[in-house]
Parts: sequence; structure tokens; C-alpha cells
Amino acid sequence: MFVLPEERGKAGQPAGFIQSVQKGVDGMKWLLSVLLVVLAISSTQAQIYDGITQPTRFRLFVPVTTLLQGVGITAAPFIGYRADVTDWLSLTPVVQYNMTSEAVTVGVWVNASYRKRFYLLARSMYNTKAGLCSETLSGTVKLPAGFMIDATWDNVYNGRSFCDGDRLQVVGGWDYWRIVLNAGYSLRACSGFVANLRFKVTQYNWLQLKYDRGNNSVCISTALQFN
Repeated sequence: MFVLPEERGKAGQPAGFIQSVQKGVDGMKWLLSVLLVVLAISSTQAQIYDGITQPTRFRLFVPVTTLLQGVGITAAPFIGYRADVTDWLSLTPVVQYNMTSEAVTVGVWVNASYRKRFYLLARSMYNTKAGLCSETLSGTVKLPAGFMIDATWDNVYNGRSFCDGDRLQVVGGWDYWRIVLNAGYSLRACSGFVANLRFKVTQYNWLQLKYDRGNNSVCISTALQFN
């Protein structure tokens, strides 16, 4: 079929073809915008089973946090590799990149457990940009019927001093089918109500929403875990 020159695109394609391509590009832009909005409403510590290291050998964890007042979005994905020393002790080297501050943080998580019910996790991290080490302690107690108690002591050591600007969070939760939720309170620095809601897409992969009244922030995170 003969197509008039004015109905052709710059590359000599029919105008209908150009319009179809443009609609496809617009659709991709819309999809990317939706994904960015979803990621933009995402917190730092997982705070669900926070005293337990990753359940698989490899993990990719992507938390994105936004402030509810003012301007501020932080994305800090990290990867981890779990190495089992015994059935009750594991070491997990991690590497994290803060996309906002452009800082690389490396560290080691040491996880110990007792009878698969009591867990203690020590996170030793080193910020290569700031040149500071930090230490965070977490614990988890698994209770019957899917209930649990989590406690996280952020910044026990902040790189300069102990218990300066530290934060203690204690939450109680329930794990049922694909849903895990908890709620509690944060003490000391940035005190306030905290709550988490996790949806398990598969056994090891999940999406999580966290509300932190103390920081006045909301976080959505995703975890991809595999052996």
C-alpha cells in the first residue's frame, strides 16, 4: 500500500507504526514510574525475626526509606553470604551501598542460636566513606503458635562512643501462613511506635512494609534469598 510522505516517520516508517512504538514507550515509562513510587515508600532494620540471619546462603536485600515530613529518600541495598560454622553458629559477610550518601559499608554478622528458639545476632559494620565502625545487637525468641519477640539495639557503638545516640526497639509479632506482622516501641533515641507487615511471596522471598513513628518514616523492602 502506498503511504504519503507526510504520513511517514523520520525513518520512513508508516505513522501508525510510529504511534504504536510511542504508546509502548509511554507504557514502559508509566510502569517504571509505578515501580519507583513503590520503592520510594520503603526502613533500615528488618525488625521481623531480627535476631536471625538470612535463612539461605545468598541474599539480596533492598530497603528504601522515605520521611513522612520533609524531603528524604534513602536506598541502601546489600548482599550477604551465610557460612555455617556449626548448626548453632553462622557468619555472614555483607556488603551494602547507600545510594544517597554514595557510601560502601562492609561487615560481618555473627549469629548464634539455642535449640532453634533463642537467637542472638551481632552486626559489626564498617563505613568505608566515613571511616567508622558500628555495632548492633539483635535477639529473637520464637514462641508457640507462631508468636515471637524481637529486640534490636541499634548503634550500641556508633564508631566514636558507646550508647551515644543508640536506639532500642522491642516488638512482639505473629507469623501465620504468608503474613508476618509485629508492633512495639522504640526507646532512647527516636522513641516512638514501630510496626512491620511482611508478605511472603515464597518461602524465602518477601516484601515488607515498616512504619516508624520515632523516625517519622515509612519503608518498603524486598528480599531475594536462595542457596
